[in-house]
Amino acid sequence: MWARKCGAPPQWPSRVKVMLQSVATAALGLAVFDYMSNADAGYLDLSAPVSTTVLCLEKDAWPMRHSSSSWFEGATWMDWYEYRENMVQYVDEHRCMGNTSQSGVLCAKADVPLNELEGSLGVPLMATGEWPVGRNDAVELYGYLFLLFTFIMWLVVLVHDLALLSARYHNGVYDFAAIRRRFPCSRLLYTVWGFRFFKRLLIGRGILCCRRRCFQRVGRFWGILLAPVFLAWFVVAYNILIMPVAAIFFIIYPVRLSRVMLFLTCLAMAIYGVILSVHACIWMSSAERRQTYAIIWASPTREGGECICGCVYALKGSICTNLLLIGVGVAYKAFSLCFRCLKGLRTSNWAHLISVLFPIPLGVYEVYWTQPDGGPIRYRVDGQPVQAELAFDSFALMDEQPESAGTTVNLAPCSILQEFEPATWSVDDVVRYLEALHLGRYGAAIRTHKVDGPTLLQLMRLDGLSELGVTSEAHEAKIRERLGTWGANSASSGHRNSNREMSSPKMTALQAVPEKHQDREFVGCCGFPCIYGENSRAGTKDSDDEAEEEPCVVAVEDPPAADAGTPRDVLASTT
Repeated sequence: MWARKCGAPPQWPSRVKVMLQSVATAALGLAVFDYMSNADAGYLDLSAPVSTTVLCLEKDAWPMRHSSSSWFEGATWMDWYEYRENMVQYVDEHRCMGNTSQSGVLCAKADVPLNELEGSLGVPLMATGEWPVGRNDAVELYGYLFLLFTFIMWLVVLVHDLALLSARYHNGVYDFAAIRRRFPCSRLLYTVWGFRFFKRLLIGRGILCCRRRCFQRVGRFWGILLAPVFLAWFVVAYNILIMPVAAIFFIIYPVRLSRVMLFLTCLAMAIYGVILSVHACIWMSSAERRQTYAIIWASPTREGGECICGCVYALKGSICTNLLLIGVGVAYKAFSLCFRCLKGLRTSNWAHLISVLFPIPLGVYEVYWTQPDGGPIRYRVDGQPVQAELAFDSFALMDEQPESAGTTVNLAPCSILQEFEPATWSVDDVVRYLEALHLGRYGAAIRTHKVDGPTLLQLMRLDGLSELGVTSEAHEAKIRERLGTWGANSASSGHRNSNREMSSPKMTALQAVPEKHQDREFVGCCGFPCIYGENSRAGTKDSDDEAEEEPCVVAVEDPPAADAGTPRDVLASTT
């Protein structure tokens, strides 16, 4: 990698990339907040004013939107309470007493200076004292909620991914099994939430009462009938109970609960995205229910003073359409992150980085995986691939299998044709390979020492080609470079595997994982999952020093010859 070649310390390129990717996610949420909170005159339908006549108030008396500089002033909050509690009284107390040409003019015929349209919009005040049907805080409320969840998501993603990259903390990120074991109170929260109770009603299992199951026959009917009530309770309890408790525990245990906190945050963000989409559809269907704003401008009085005049307008249809798209986009993105977190929460050894997406070669598909007895896995039938959809996760359903906690995936390049794999060559195949390279002069030495494919690979690793009489560096480089791109059986005809395809090796889950790494969490250079973590069979193994941890690498190697320390020993063992 170029960063390591430039002298970057180990793991720092990955850490920097994680930081940049997490900031990019936060920047997207900030852009959504900016669009929803900084409305201007271009957002409004100026052809249909909500208020009939222009309303003029004293200077600085018309409350502005998003005057964040005054949020910490007590007078601002007192005015906010006054015009919400009794708008008529607030308007009468702050009505402009000077004579201005704009007072009482129809909003459809008001003269507004163009430079005033660049300013911020005001709160929709009306002389009648009635709030518009659409109220005036919904879009801003969604914007601030998305900003809050975006900040939490950025923080949690950063903690989670940096923990996975750390040799010291990568074993400490909990999944559902570890949370149930280490935090028994989580079961109480789940019970209070009521989802298990609602699920039992729907599937007809009834309610457990005094060690007896009741309402088994009519439970499904009551579950469907009370579904709106349960749904409302789920949303309320999730926001006022589960999220605050999870946030408090996350502050205490940031690494351990980072994954489940990210899951809960994304789920909450997805819920609000769906609600915003529904709300936007209502605004699109009824102009009377759209959120309203006030365009305000300064108007001089005949006495030499200045008043603030304004008219109330509703959002136009195109903005409601944009809000619908924002809601759908936020919900889709949040649900996608939820499903990515869910894989690591079901079984910790299938977790992966959240901020970084890795391209998977198409040669990996179709993915096949069977049970230990050779039968199809859960949710699949005989002959059906685990994942054959090229646009979706290639490791789908693998984390949902009963044996998933003790399995992993190892990818290594291998030829689609066996004749291009040197490890399978015989002595005659090696001779034909050298003849195809116009190096047939070494064929006699190959036959004398009975050098087959595996022996040739060992000699190349031990720099022992000179034992075969290969003293030319150019010849040795040619043998090494062409290895794997020429087929042994077709080498005599000069056929070259120019379209050499790569596919995952057919091996059992633990075949290529060294024993010393089988109960540890680690993330390779490509981010593929490996067995690790708090919930592995050996449990968590913490370390006080990163330098003491062994390198987290899985290598798929050819089987070495026993006690072969030198090239001469290799040749001796073959003869």
